Order: sequence, then structure tokens, then C-alpha cells
Amino acid sequence: MEDLSDRTGLDLHQSCLVLTSQEIPREIRRLLGENLPVRALQLKGLQITEVEEIFKTKGAFWGSTGDLHQLVESYAGNPLALNIAFNKIDKLFDGNISEFLNQKTLVFGEINQLLKEHFKCVSDTENMIIEWLAGNSQPASLSELRSQISPAISTPQLLDALESLQERSLVEKNAYLFSVSPMIREYINQQLIQNKINFNIKQRQRPSQKYRSITTREKSKLSFNIPALPVVKQQG
Repeated sequence: MEDLSDRTGLDLHQSCLVLTSQEIPREIRRLLGENLPVRALQLKGLQITEVEEIFKTKGAFWGSTGDLHQLVESYAGNPLALNIAFNKIDKLFDGNISEFLNQKTLVFGEINQLLKEHFKCVSDTENMIIEWLAGNSQPASLSELRSQISPAISTPQLLDALESLQERSLVEKNAYLFSVSPMIREYINQQLIQNKINFNIKQRQRPSQKYRSITTREKSKLSFNIPALPVVKQQG
């Protein structure tokens, strides 16, 4: 990869190479620049007008403009997630966007699986940041994140993790504020609840310390030797 990036990014040629990736490779990152031959373009979420065009191809949908805005914002304009949601709205709610939003459930089935695949590559540091942002309804500045999460992670780790999360569209940045989309927030909260349930189940299945102590004491009480009884012969 490094040899390829150097040849295409530094040597003079008339070719064009397009690479797609969830995250910018390290070999490419050092060659990036607004006025350099190598540039990175991040795909943004779909806009309302673009989503309306998708609606026309998917079937008959109805709802207010506010409903459509809320739907797009909930999925951060993610085309794959929106397409899955469209299918659900069409099959279960007869195209009624408002009725779907009333369920207050954004993550299900294929969307849950999609996010699960994304989060397989999330590091412990990145996961700590996402969980903190998901637990706060308001966007947070870098200094607020640093004050809340440090010293659990260092400032260099925080900066690197935020950059990586933003590139993968797991964290959104508006001006100098960071946040997660409603879809990401719901997924994280679902995982936290499920982890707590699993922990409680394991705790109930594990014998308590008090029970083990009682068992040990009972065993010690029962562990004694019974002396052999003398054999008495009857006289004939």
C-alpha cells in the first residue's frame, strides 16, 4: 500500500486512482492536502430532497414535512439505514412515516446487524467516547470531553479517537461540537441495557459468598469419623 500510494501521490502521471474506505489509511493520510494531488472526500448523509427522490422509487409514503425531516435526522441521512427503514414503513405501517416514528424505535433487524459490524472495529478508547456522548443529549466541545473523560484516556488518544470516529461517521461534528446521531445513541443504550441484564443474570446464577460459606460449614460438621463398633459373638 505504501509503495502504491507513493507512486500515485508523488510521481508525475496522468492516471486517476479512487480508493474507498471507512477510514483513511495511514499511508494516504500523510499525502493529503487541499492543494496536493491526493485529497480525501467524506461522504455526507442524504439531504431531504434526495430522500424524497428515493421515496418516489420505493412506493407510496405519506407524512408531514416535519416527519420526513425527523426521519432523515434520526438516521443521519445514512442511505442504507433509510432504505431499510423505508421497507419497514411500507410493509408494517402502509407508508405512514408518522406512525413509524411514534414507535420510537430506530434500531432493529438489519440496522442492528449493520451497526454491530461497524462497532466490531471500535477500540476501547473510541467506545468510551461514544458511550459518553450517547449518554448526553446535548453536543459537547472538545474541552468538555477532555474534562469528563480524562484522565481515563490521554489528550493525544482523545484527538486520534475523535478523528477516527468522525471519519467513520460514528461521531458527528458541527462547528466545534461533537455528538452522535439518534440511531447511534439508541444502539449504544440498547447495548448498555443488554450488558446490564446479562451481568445480573450471571450474578443470579453464581452462588453467593454467604451460601458457599454455609455449605462449607455444613460439610465440616458432617466430616467426622464413626468409630467401628465391637463385634459381639453370641454364646451358643
